[in-house]
Amino acid sequence: MQSKNKSVVRSGRLWSDCAVVEVSLNFEIAVYLSWILGVGLFLLVIQFLSAKWHALEPIRLERPGREVLWALAAVVLLVGISVATDNLFGTWKRHPSFGRLVYFGQLLLVYSPIFALLLWRRQGLKTCFLRFDKLPVKILLGLGVALIASFIFLLVRGRAGAFPEFLTTLGKGGVVAMLQTFMEGFAIGFLLYRLGAWIGIGWSSVVVAFLFMAAHIPNYTSGAFHLSLPGALLAALAHAGIAGLILGGVWKSQDIIVFGVLHWFINRASDFTTS
Repeated sequence: MQSKNKSVVRSGRLWSDCAVVEVSLNFEIAVYLSWILGVGLFLLVIQFLSAKWHALEPIRLERPGREVLWALAAVVLLVGISVATDNLFGTWKRHPSFGRLVYFGQLLLVYSPIFALLLWRRQGLKTCFLRFDKLPVKILLGLGVALIASFIFLLVRGRAGAFPEFLTTLGKGGVVAMLQTFMEGFAIGFLLYRLGAWIGIGWSSVVVAFLFMAAHIPNYTSGAFHLSLPGALLAALAHAGIAGLILGGVWKSQDIIVFGVLHWFINRASDFTTS
């Protein structure tokens, strides 16, 4: 239900296919509290149980400034492909028989610039903060903090009693939608590693957070979201703060797997409390 001070909007764009966004103070509080608690708890656990976590490695690249330029070019191409394929494949993605296959193919196209650059520059997945050592620990830890964070989200939204029902919706969208959520984090890790190797985490987190949210502005102003340009800018600025928090956590932990799980749960909590 919508009131005059609350707007619920659903996106058809690639990077928001698996979440619903509501423009309201209560929603923003839920988002901030759940992410702050989730990230804080995750970092606290790996701080006190560091032996259970992977070894942290120096973050460096040869000629990092040049690598940043290549990375920015890849990200610009990624966004361009995403917008173009949203328009091209939008109807096909909703087809009941082969829609998810089309969705998966779109993912491959959209993120191909990053993989092409990694192959060309002979750089491994570690330079995107994707490391598979201690994988069982990462999955279990991700599930633990995600369960707590999503419960807090529902609690703030006044739906804590529906938490068992919420858990039954975690598979909504299927594996492809989960993969899309994870790939967002992969792209962020890709850019953060390169900027961080060049100018450090402080300014890197600011730059990447604002670039990430700026990429959402066309989505916010689209027919799906119905936001004016000032409203879209405010929404992007509001969420840039959370993006900065997440980036700091990714840098500190050198991991995107736990954040991928947490991101999925909070996306589903957003959808569950606004649909």
